[in-house]
Amino acid sequence: MNKSAASRQSICVVGEKLFALHGYSAVGIKLILDEVGIPKGSFYHYFASKEAFAAAVAEHYFQQRIQPIAIDSSVNFKTNLSTVLNGYHQLINELFSGSEPRGCLMGNLMVEVSSQSPQLHQTLNQLYDQWIGLLSALIQQGQQQGHIRADLPASTLASVFWSNWQGTMLRCQIKIDKMAAKRALVQCIQMMTR
Repeated sequence: MNKSAASRQSICVVGEKLFALHGYSAVGIKLILDEVGIPKGSFYHYFASKEAFAAAVAEHYFQQRIQPIAIDSSVNFKTNLSTVLNGYHQLINELFSGSEPRGCLMGNLMVEVSSQSPQLHQTLNQLYDQWIGLLSALIQQGQQQGHIRADLPASTLASVFWSNWQGTMLRCQIKIDKMAAKRALVQCIQMMTR
């Protein structure tokens, strides 16, 4: 990774933290600059606007935290399911490791962002589609191997799991209970099994 990409990535890491703690609307460019310790010109060298920055942060979050929780097509469903659930459980541990629960950054951004922020809106939609694709691949494998109910399409069940994930993350920002969050994910999968 070249120096420019590394700098951009380190700014995105700070952005993830700031947006998670304060929300999109409350984070101004000055707060970002102060936290990262770069001049305004450097920020605009990497990002055309706060909206472009938030889109890059969402992509970074997805690539670092969600995309790695994917199936391995060379192993069976039960192994993949265990790996995926462990990945989500680890993510829950990370999101609730500080003094304040952070919730899922993508879900938090989706709550705040309207269609008046077209770049961020489009990025979040694309990342949502990718996320549903990852979950659908797992569920489809489970359907093919006879472990997951087949009366509904994999994409529908993936949407149910995703909605459960986001609802659980929102609820946990009020009632901090990591174990309840982990149980909710397992229970959602159990409802899908035969």
